[in-house]
Amino acid sequence: MQLRPYQDDLIKRTRSAMTRHRNVLMQAPTGAGKTALTVHMMATAASRGKTSMFIVHQSELLQQTSEALWRQKLEHGMIAPGKRKSKLPAQVASVQTLVRRLDNYAPPDLIIIDECHRAAASTYLKVLDAYPSSRVIGLTATPARTDGKGLDDLFDTIVEGPTIRQLIDAGYLADYELIAPPIAGLDVSSVGTRMGDYDKKELEEAVDKPTITGDAVNAYKTHTPGKRCVVMCVSIDHANHVAAQYRANGVSAGVIEGKMTDAERKKTLDDFKAGRLLVLCNVQLLVVGVDIPAIEVVQWLRPTQSLIVFMQGNGRGLRPAPGKKHLTIIDHVQNWTRHGLPDDDREWSLEGRKKGKRKKDEDEQPDLQIQQCMNCYHVFKAGPDCCPSCGEPLPRKARAEIEVVDGELEKIDVAQIRRERKKEQGQARTLRELIELGLRRGMNKPSQWAAITLAARAGRKPTAKDFAEAKRVMLDIQQGGNSEEEAF
Repeated sequence: MQLRPYQDDLIKRTRSAMTRHRNVLMQAPTGAGKTALTVHMMATAASRGKTSMFIVHQSELLQQTSEALWRQKLEHGMIAPGKRKSKLPAQVASVQTLVRRLDNYAPPDLIIIDECHRAAASTYLKVLDAYPSSRVIGLTATPARTDGKGLDDLFDTIVEGPTIRQLIDAGYLADYELIAPPIAGLDVSSVGTRMGDYDKKELEEAVDKPTITGDAVNAYKTHTPGKRCVVMCVSIDHANHVAAQYRANGVSAGVIEGKMTDAERKKTLDDFKAGRLLVLCNVQLLVVGVDIPAIEVVQWLRPTQSLIVFMQGNGRGLRPAPGKKHLTIIDHVQNWTRHGLPDDDREWSLEGRKKGKRKKDEDEQPDLQIQQCMNCYHVFKAGPDCCPSCGEPLPRKARAEIEVVDGELEKIDVAQIRRERKKEQGQARTLRELIELGLRRGMNKPSQWAAITLAARAGRKPTAKDFAEAKRVMLDIQQGGNSEEEAF
């Protein structure tokens, strides 16, 4: 298998980390090709006479990985309902089945856990307890848990892959536009919280209303008519009501949810991929792992406090496809104000949220430095004197409050935000200036990013000396120094 350059780099850095740690978490954005990484690691293990086991939690993921292994002619067994026991060195396992058959399989040399932010669940813990001698690699786009607890009891270190923006700029992911249509009557301020997210029953009562669903259908028909759309819904009843409203308005729509049989889910997905269904109303099932590049629209009717749900959900539509110009995110429930833009740089940690650090609720929106033109309702990053969409002069203030205007749609000017960031980055010429910019942006590793950026400007890869110098300058900044240095 020919890996992409960033995949090859991620494999090498993970291999290096495993010389010092037994359990390593490999982070890579949705759409970065974690199936390809898995196949490569399992094939490499087999070529070295080692056994491996890939563990998933959904049947779609199980079949998807098995098909990818067969394409690479790697023989493997499947630990799943209806599958016979196999002694092949490579195994693909459903965690629900494996946990009931642990005594049937010897500890593998390597365990790879897909969507490993779920690995703190009891099923995964039983597997890891049964195989204490195995080395473990966890794969996820979002190394965090909704309940705020850490993953440091399962993994020793994180190896981070490229950012979403880097993959978009390189053409490996589709770009996106963000539209935030207000919905009259939507209010989740009184909805309680359970396990780090909104209480499902209370949320359904607040969201599952004909007027809200009607606004959603109108927004789809106005902005993305005829495009294949996944609607993120709260519950099965909610999804059925939304699908019925779409069909009543002449748009073919279906529902996909966890209680369907494998055959029912497959038929629904096949109809969607073929275009026989334009709208797929989803209840949780498509948040992780499912690869459907044909998705052109992700519509949010499910408010969520979970960054994981928001990132994974948007990631369903970021895969490029022939004829697909970009993904359109229609966020009716203001999830973007809770979690930021999909391609924002984010800091990942194994430690989890500190105790006492409560997540911001809907009325405590993060300071995203946004501004709104009240002439055309365009939303963009604060800074310009005139609206970049219509040219209307703007009042000078640090932040404009977003006002809900009936019947108008607010479009987030992602391109403007991106231009501002690129301009800011281009103005940072020295190593110190780039590191200081990275610190202001809250990057996890600003010194490494600065070293890589300067080396790229010179048309080369960064060296160990570059990283060492960047680390020195970073330490100097933190200690309040003012030494000067030039660009590489």
